[in-house]
Amino acid sequence: MTPIAPRQLAALAWLAALVAVVLGSWGLSSASLWLDETFTVFDARRSLADMLAMRGEAFGGAHHPPGYFLVVRGAMAVCGTHEVCVRAPSVLANAALAAVIVLAAGRSFGRVAAIAAALVWPSLPYALKYAQQARHYSLLGLLCALALMHAMQAWSREGPREPQRTFVALGLCAGLALWVHLFAVPFLVGLALWCGGWQLALRRSERAPSLSECAIAIGTAVLTAAPLLPGLWKVWVTAGGGQLESRAGPVENAAELARDLLTFGLDSWWVPLLAAPALLHPRTRVLAFGLALVAVFPLSGVLLRNPEHFVALRYFMPSLAVVAVLQAAGVAVIFAVCGQLASRLVRRGRGVLGLALATALLAWPVRVLARLHVAGIAKQYATADFEPWDRVAARIRVHAVPGDLTVVVPYALVRYPFLVYGLPTPLIDPDDPELAAQLAACDGTVFVVASHIDRDERTALRRRTLRTITAAGFVRSELDAPREANIELLAYRRRPSSS
Repeated sequence: MTPIAPRQLAALAWLAALVAVVLGSWGLSSASLWLDETFTVFDARRSLADMLAMRGEAFGGAHHPPGYFLVVRGAMAVCGTHEVCVRAPSVLANAALAAVIVLAAGRSFGRVAAIAAALVWPSLPYALKYAQQARHYSLLGLLCALALMHAMQAWSREGPREPQRTFVALGLCAGLALWVHLFAVPFLVGLALWCGGWQLALRRSERAPSLSECAIAIGTAVLTAAPLLPGLWKVWVTAGGGQLESRAGPVENAAELARDLLTFGLDSWWVPLLAAPALLHPRTRVLAFGLALVAVFPLSGVLLRNPEHFVALRYFMPSLAVVAVLQAAGVAVIFAVCGQLASRLVRRGRGVLGLALATALLAWPVRVLARLHVAGIAKQYATADFEPWDRVAARIRVHAVPGDLTVVVPYALVRYPFLVYGLPTPLIDPDDPELAAQLAACDGTVFVVASHIDRDERTALRRRTLRTITAAGFVRSELDAPREANIELLAYRRRPSSS
């Protein structure tokens, strides 16, 4: 494969980052924060002590480390809780991740791989989806990808040995990844096994890192993550594991993850190209298969431990970054094979035929993939505003007068959006024993907001709440507003007196 000059590679990386910023910023302010993003705002407002101890989080506490919330807290200190402000760290992290993927692909698999990576990841609908959300995933992917890139420099690149600063950077990125999300753990374990495999393979080579350099990387990671240790000890020992707590049902977990992988495959039509690195040069092929194992290893953990939190592909964003590097390698292989075929035909005096064949082999799939890719991007932008909490809050503010109430179902979950998009009415818990008394004292409108009614107990709670409101002497009133997706907004007014 044709290598790429460092200056050209740097230019491609900057270009990929710029495209990622532009596409990630498109429509960023037009979509309301969705439920989990309002969790982020709440969690970023906690005290530093609560963040380090991983306590006091929204909706029961998934025990997230404080790194991402500190970043969002800094952004909120500059520009408040506006959608652009709290989402900007994810947009920038995804842009940097795009650049890192280009660098990793170009250094290991050549010019065509770098160009492919610069085109694919910045415009990948799945990556755009989480780049436009105020959640951890893009930053987690970035730090893990940086750790992987430094590991690739230290172990798998040909040439002189890397300076010690490469191992310091590797340890620093690994430690910072733990500050962002506990799902960095399985990826970093897989990366450590990958580094250990290379160390064994290079043990007789002058290229092999020394044990002291390996110790520098490990020590830096441990020191970087050290402030988290008391909180992690409490999560794993006292609280039973948090996000990594075991439960029954690994088969169901694996099925859910498989569905997410299928969704990612539909978003990224380049996935079949993962088979192409099998045609690489033997040394590069070993690197590609090693990267594939690094990507797969974190996903295999759900077969053994069923995390307490939802199992979704977004938690494995570091693996998807590795997949993007392998996809770029697959594109490079396809181009190399087509080029070799064309050159053979040219040598046999069939230059025009060879050129036409190579063009046909490349043009048709590229055109099909591009059309599907553009359609996926359009769909992502069209469905970004899937929980319009800002509009729901605005409609309540338009109709509400002093003395009105807003009942939210379920309260433990749905109250958080209204801590961002404020209401002029009190927020009422339908499980509050004082609900009947509060309704009896209300002569105005009772607004009911229900969302995420996806469990039997929540369905029962909604029905019980509406019956309680009706029994208190209220009747349904039509709001002068259209229905919103995924959020139910109802209004009840006091039943007119029969006298």
